[in-house]
Amino acid sequence: MMEQWHWWTLAFLMLLIGEAFVPGLVLGSLAVGAFAGGLATVFTDWWEYQFIAASAGALLSLLFLRPLAMRAWFSGDSVSTGVDALPGRTVRMTLAIDPHSGRGRGRIDGDDWLIEFPSDWKGVRAEGAASTNDPTNFAVGDQLRIVSVESNVLIVEPLN
Repeated sequence: MMEQWHWWTLAFLMLLIGEAFVPGLVLGSLAVGAFAGGLATVFTDWWEYQFIAASAGALLSLLFLRPLAMRAWFSGDSVSTGVDALPGRTVRMTLAIDPHSGRGRGRIDGDDWLIEFPSDWKGVRAEGAASTNDPTNFAVGDQLRIVSVESNVLIVEPLN
């Protein structure tokens, strides 16, 4: 036969497992309440007092522990993934910049992307001046730094 503390322990464990699947630390706060209800079984067999202890534990946890945990665990900088992680990395040119379109192709992490220099670089090319800033001076295999991503085009600049 199950005793009262078994039920509180079962509720505590189920709420902790549920917290793994539901974000927000609400079920975790309710689990703290179930733990308080289980502790109350040490002092009394009356379910009313156990329920009051569980309610107080859950309420105090929601008011005080949850905000502290949210601030400590979820307020930091998140890790960039996917396209957001590309700026600052290098891409290797696989197709030279076309003088007419101003676009070429580059490969990063096994993916082939359209690459383009920022619009202020196009002005140098339009003047016809042969300079190291001319995007058409870069060849296949050169490494370029990714400045930003616009749709499916990587905006790049030279590494130096």
